[in-house]
Amino acid sequence: MMKKSLIWILAVILAIIFLALILLPGFAKRYAVDHSKELLGRQIALEKLKINYFTTTIRLIGFKMYEADGITTFVSFDNLKVNLQPLNYLKNELVIEQLYLEGLYANIIHKDSSFNFDDLLAFHTASADSAVTDTTPSKPLHFRFSNLELKQASLIYDDQNVIKTTKIEDLSFVIPYIAWNEEEKSEAGLRFNFAQGGFFQSSIEIDPNAGDFDANVSINSLTLGIFTKYAREYANIDSLDGKFNANLHISGNINKIEESVFSGKIDILDFMMTDPESRKFLGINRLQVGLKKIDPYYSRYEVDSVILTEPYVHFILSDTTNNIAEIFTVPGAESDTLQSAETVNDIGSAEAEDSLYYAVNSLIIRQGVLDYTDNLTGEPFDYHLGDIILNTDSISSDAGWVNLYSQMLLNERGTLKAEVGFNPLDPANNISLDYVITDFQLSDLNIYSRFYMGFPIIYGNMYYKSQTSITQGQLKSENKLVMTEVEMGDKSGGIYDLPIKFVLFILKDRNGVINLDVPVRGDLNDPKIRLGKIIWTTFKNLIIKIGTAPYDALAGFVNADPKELESIEFDYLDTTLTAQRQHQLDLLLELEQKKEGLGIELVYFNDTDKEKEMIAADDNRKKENELDNQATLLSGSRVSVLGNYLRSANDSTLIRITISDPRDPKNTGSKPVFKVIYSIK
Repeated sequence: MMKKSLIWILAVILAIIFLALILLPGFAKRYAVDHSKELLGRQIALEKLKINYFTTTIRLIGFKMYEADGITTFVSFDNLKVNLQPLNYLKNELVIEQLYLEGLYANIIHKDSSFNFDDLLAFHTASADSAVTDTTPSKPLHFRFSNLELKQASLIYDDQNVIKTTKIEDLSFVIPYIAWNEEEKSEAGLRFNFAQGGFFQSSIEIDPNAGDFDANVSINSLTLGIFTKYAREYANIDSLDGKFNANLHISGNINKIEESVFSGKIDILDFMMTDPESRKFLGINRLQVGLKKIDPYYSRYEVDSVILTEPYVHFILSDTTNNIAEIFTVPGAESDTLQSAETVNDIGSAEAEDSLYYAVNSLIIRQGVLDYTDNLTGEPFDYHLGDIILNTDSISSDAGWVNLYSQMLLNERGTLKAEVGFNPLDPANNISLDYVITDFQLSDLNIYSRFYMGFPIIYGNMYYKSQTSITQGQLKSENKLVMTEVEMGDKSGGIYDLPIKFVLFILKDRNGVINLDVPVRGDLNDPKIRLGKIIWTTFKNLIIKIGTAPYDALAGFVNADPKELESIEFDYLDTTLTAQRQHQLDLLLELEQKKEGLGIELVYFNDTDKEKEMIAADDNRKKENELDNQATLLSGSRVSVLGNYLRSANDSTLIRITISDPRDPKNTGSKPVFKVIYSIK
C-alpha cells in the first residue's frame, strides 16, 4: 500500500512538474509582456514563446519593442531561436550551439544630438548603478558560440538633421564559430546586401590569448548616391553618384586596436558630382587605389598605385572666385576647420610632424578631361583640354626630387607635352617646368585678344617652348614662341592700348614666321609679387619696346646695324648726301622690298633757331628774314636730296618724307634728322 502511495505521489509531482513546464512558456511570456517596462524600460509584444526542454532550445516568435510612445515599433523580429547548453555554465562556460534571428527590424532616429533609444540607455544605466555589486572575485567566463545566423534583417537610420533616411535591407550573415577559450585562432564572418544592390562581407581570425587578429573586409557596389545629403553638409552640390568597391586587409591586436594596419585595394566607378544648377563639374570613370601599408598610429601612409581613368573637371572662373571654391566652401565650415586645426596643433608635437611618412609608388592619369570657362571678359571663354595623360616617378616625403610627365590635347587640335619636377617638401618654392606646345591655334584666344588688346585674331598657329624653374622662390623662365600665318583684324576697343598687331607684323620674318624669345625673372618671396603679374609685365614691356623701337627686329631683314634704320642725321648747315646716308637710304629701299606691307616714313626734325644761330655766326651781316630763308632752304635741300635719291633708286617706292610740325617739342635741341617711322600699310 505504501509503495503504491509513493508511486502516486511521484506521479503527481511529475505531473505537476510536467504541467509547470508546459505552462511556463505562456506564463513567462505574459509576465514579460505585462512587466516589460519594469524589466526592459519599454513596452514589448510577443506572439509566442516556445521551449524545447529536450534540446534546450528557446524560440521567440513575433517579438516587438515599441518606442517610448508605446505605439510605434522600434525593434521587432519574426523568429529568434537559441540553442543553449546550460550545464556548461556550471563550469563557468557560456555555450550557444545555435542562435538564429530572422526578420529583424530596427528603426534608429537621430535628431539634434539625441537618439530614439536614449531612454533605454538611461534606464539600464540606472539599473546597473542600483544593483548590488558582488565583490567576490569570479573566474573568467569562457565563451563558445556556434552557428550564429542573421537572416533578412532590415535596418533604418533616419537622420532628421539632414532629412535623410538610410535603409539596409535583406541583411544576412553567418558566423560559424567563435570561441574564447581555445588556443587556436577563432573565425567569424559577416555578409549582408545593400538595398540598392551590392553587398558587404567580412571575415576575421582572432587569437583570444594573444589578442592578434586578421580581418578581411569586402564592399561591393556600394551606391554613393545614398550619401548625397551628408555630402551637402560640406559641399554645395546637387547630386553625388557612383559605385564604391573595396577589398581591405586589417591586422592588429584587440588590446591595441588603434595600432591596426590596413592594406588592400579601393575601386570607385562612374563617380560624378553636379553643382546646384545640375551641371557636372567633377567625375571619373574609374579610380583605382592600391594601399600598400596604411599605419595611422605611426603616421605612415604607403600607397602602391593611384590610377585615374577618364577623370573630368569643369573649372569656371568668375570675377572674384571660381566654381570649385564656391562648391566646397560651406558657411561655417571654415571656422570649424580652423578650430580643429588649432586643436590639432595644441595637442600635436614637432616630433609627430617629423615622423609623418607618405609614399605613392605610381600615379597615373589616363584620358583626362578639363573644361575651362572664363567669365572675366563679359563673354564665356571656353577651352577644352582632352586626352590628358600623366605618370610619375615614386612620390615620397623623403624624396629629394620628384618628376611628373604629362601630355594633352589642346582644344581638339594642339598638343602639350610637359615634364614637371619638384621638391615634395616645398613644391611651391622649388620646382622646374619644361613643356612644349605644338599646333596651338591662336584664334582660340580671340576673346582675350579682343577684350584686352582690342584686336581680333583671324588665324595663326603657335609653337611654344618653355624652360621654367623656381629655386628658393627665385623665378627663372626662358620662353620661345614661334608663330606662323598670324593675321589680326582692326583694333576696336580693348583695355590696354598695346601695338600688338604692329609688333607681330614687325616680328614676321621673310617666310611670315615670328620667332620671339621672352625671358622672365622674378622674386616670388616678395608677398607683393604674383607670378601672373610678372609674366604679364614682361610681355607688356616687350610689346612696348618692340612697338616703339622696331629697329632691332627689322635689322635682320637687311643685315643692318639697327641704328642705321633708326634715323638719318645731318649736322647744321650740312645738306650733303654722303655715302653713309646713301647707304641708309638703300637699306630702307631694300627693307621696303623685303618686308611686304611695311610702311616707311622719314619725318624731318630740326631746331631751326639753333641752325639760324649757326648761319648768323657764319655771316653776321645777314638779316633776320634772310636767316629764315636760309634755314628754309637748308631744310628743303635736305628733303630734296633724300627724296631725289629714293625716286632715282626706285621710282615706285612708297617711302614718304614729311616735315614735322614746327611746334613739335621733339624739334627743340635737335640737329637736322630724319626719324624713320614704321607702320603697317
